[in-house]
Formats: sequence, structure tokens, C-alpha cells
Amino acid sequence: MPRSSRSAPPARPLYQRIADQLQAELDKGRIAPGDRLPAERLLADRFGVNRQTVRQALQLLRDRRMVTTGRRGTRAAVVPVALPGQLIDTAPVTPEGIDDDFGVLRTAPAPVDISCLLGLTPGTPTLVHQRVEQAPGAQLANATSYFSPVALAEIPRLAEHRRASPEPHRGNLRGLYQWMIDADLRPHRRDTIDLTPVHNPRPAAPDQAKLTIRRTIADQHGRVLEVTDLQLPPGPAQLVYEFALPGT
Repeated sequence: MPRSSRSAPPARPLYQRIADQLQAELDKGRIAPGDRLPAERLLADRFGVNRQTVRQALQLLRDRRMVTTGRRGTRAAVVPVALPGQLIDTAPVTPEGIDDDFGVLRTAPAPVDISCLLGLTPGTPTLVHQRVEQAPGAQLANATSYFSPVALAEIPRLAEHRRASPEPHRGNLRGLYQWMIDADLRPHRRDTIDLTPVHNPRPAAPDQAKLTIRRTIADQHGRVLEVTDLQLPPGPAQLVYEFALPGT
């Protein structure tokens, strides 16, 4: 009997192979998160294809959430990782442990000290975002964020959430830090931890401390984009921070 021959599997489209090769470079850290990829013309020359094929490959990488494209080109995405204190995703966490993408947005003045950090004249209204958020660790904190004129001017997705009316309304700021990167900003974070003694009125009960974390987000030029105060309830607390060291 004649042997049956198996046909070879069809070759994958060229744009998929290019996307796979670029993704391998992203996975190995050859292109760091937030760094710009070579221009379409350079990629076309490198792979010996036309620019339309390169665009298809980049679109596939966008679909995989490996890159983002903004006004100044395509950059390696900051991949969301479930770490305490994660920079890219500020989705609030409810006491029941269910993600709630929405907080309360309003237009209001920031406290005087925060206004100075944001480059605002005290009393000038700005966009304010209030929600419940998970602090670095397991505690839930009341979080209030204030945004600078620079952030509202240069981050289109954020500016869409500002309304002329000061009345509170629900809004979704999930993915805020990815929006910054899409706008060609490189966010850097600084946390300041403040402990304030709180007198316990109960007889013989020890005093406690109120813990506040002030999170300041600035861009690569040192301009402050956002200031967030996280208020933890008095009592025992544990803060956990994890960072990736260079080269790891």
C-alpha cells in the first residue's frame, strides 16, 4: 500500500513571525519597558519587508499589550504585574475584594501644600479622584489624587475626565499610568510615609498612630503630574514594597 504523506503545516504569515521576534526581544529586556521601538522604516529595512507588513506586526503586538503607540512613536509597554505598590494600575479594591474600576471624580481645590507641588495657585480647582485603594501591603486605604495642569494638558485620556461642573461624578481611571506612557511621559514615583500620633480616649488604652502615604508621580523632566494621599486607619499596619533591580 502506498504510504500516506503528511503535508507540512502552512507557514505562519510574515507579520506574525516579525511580531514574535520583536516580542522575544521585549521579553528578554533588550527593549526596556517605556523605551521607543525603532521607526517603521528601520524595521522594514531590518526585516526586508514593506512598511505595511511592519504595521501589521506592530498592531499584533498592540493586541498582545506588548507595545503602545502614542504621538511620538511606539514604545514597549509597562506590563502589569500583580505586585504590591504596582505603578501602572490603580484600580481600587473594595472591602469585599472585588475590583471596582470607578471612583468619585470632582473639580475642587487641592490642599495648599499639594497645590504648591502641582504648580497651582492655592485655591485653584483641579481634577480630584477619590476611591478606596490597596496600600503597599494588605491594608485598604482611602485615596485622594490631585492632578497638575501639566497632566491635564498632556494626557488626553485624563483630560477627558475633567468636567466644568464641580459636582461629584463616577469615573474610571484604570490604566492611568499607561496613559502617561502613551503620552510619551516617563512616570517616576516617590512615596513619603508619615506617622502622626493619635490619642486613644479609652482609659488605659495605648495611643495609636495614623499612617499617611503621600505618593508623588513626576515625569522624566521632573514635572509633578499627580499627588495622592493614602489614609490608613489607626492601628497595626504592614507596608510591603517590591522592586525589580536593574538587570533582573
